[in-house]
Amino acid sequence: MSGFINNGQAMAGGALSNPLLQQTEDKIESGLTPETRQNYMKIVVAGLHVALDRGSGSPMASLAKSQDPIADAARGAVSLVIILRKEARGVMPLKAMVPAAMTLMLRGLDFISRSKIAPVGQPELVRATHIFTDFVLARFGISKAGLANAAQRVHAITQDPEAMAKINLKAGITRHPMAATPTPLPPGGT
Repeated sequence: MSGFINNGQAMAGGALSNPLLQQTEDKIESGLTPETRQNYMKIVVAGLHVALDRGSGSPMASLAKSQDPIADAARGAVSLVIILRKEARGVMPLKAMVPAAMTLMLRGLDFISRSKIAPVGQPELVRATHIFTDFVLARFGISKAGLANAAQRVHAITQDPEAMAKINLKAGITRHPMAATPTPLPPGGT
């Protein structure tokens, strides 16, 4: 276990040993824009550095003693990124922060799997993702009821043709009926 913990550099850029976790990480990274990817990588590297700091006394190593390592990997990844954001004085972009936290959770789950602390398969990944999502929402002060209310309001708007017409007009999808029609230039004219 200590070789794995001390090899943080390899872990930061290396492939995950669990194909399911690797596939999930690849999916996360494929959806990042170049600018977001750069910030994402900074967060992941900094997070792994902190998670692996102090060897056998590191936060990552503490998963070996956990009563529920799957839940602790999910909550720990979110907590770690929030701490890093506070240290960065709030300049950490949210677009990069959430995917980086998810990747850190995947790295924690991979550690759990490699170290044979607990098996990690599809059910554990689904459970960890639910815990991760609930924890992120709670940390940002978003309740499930508030989220359900917002979804219900959006659904109601999409069912109202008048509201959708206003949205399409505002977004420029629909041309305003009073907008001028551009006059085509004559061929060869300037």
